[in-house]
Amino acid sequence: MFMRCIILSLLLTGLASFGDDLQKAVDQSLSGLKVAASDNPYSRTIQRVFIGFDENGAVKSGAAYREIESFKTITGVVIVDKTESGYVLREAYFPDIKKIKNAKDRNQVLTILKQFKGVSFDPHAEKSAVDALSGATRYGIKTSGYLNYMARHVALQMEEPPKWAKQK
Repeated sequence: MFMRCIILSLLLTGLASFGDDLQKAVDQSLSGLKVAASDNPYSRTIQRVFIGFDENGAVKSGAAYREIESFKTITGVVIVDKTESGYVLREAYFPDIKKIKNAKDRNQVLTILKQFKGVSFDPHAEKSAVDALSGATRYGIKTSGYLNYMARHVALQMEEPPKWAKQK
């Protein structure tokens, strides 16, 4: 019984630590902005959405995350910036990529992210920000789909911020 309590407390500490790491990563990505956060869960597909406003109340950046089934269940995060010329998918990343212990599998997942950096896109075009992944595994295709969906959805939310994001 005592051993179970120790294991449970270690697991809960690890989960709290990951939550802190995820929040730090989002905070860092949206630093210098006033950030509004959605409820958790935001929807069936997205766990949480964040919208960052500048000092004048203009939307500048947004972020979203969700768990994605890969070689292990990992968390995918997208950061989208609103620029004068449109929306840019600044980056996508996996703050808990170390869950994938096998270096070959981890590197395969990380190669997906290279294509999700600095990509301009139109959220109304109903097409992916990143179109094709050559040589992608089933996990890569699924991951790409989720990252594209989150980027598009964040941009649409930035365009017309919902009630939860309205600045007071």
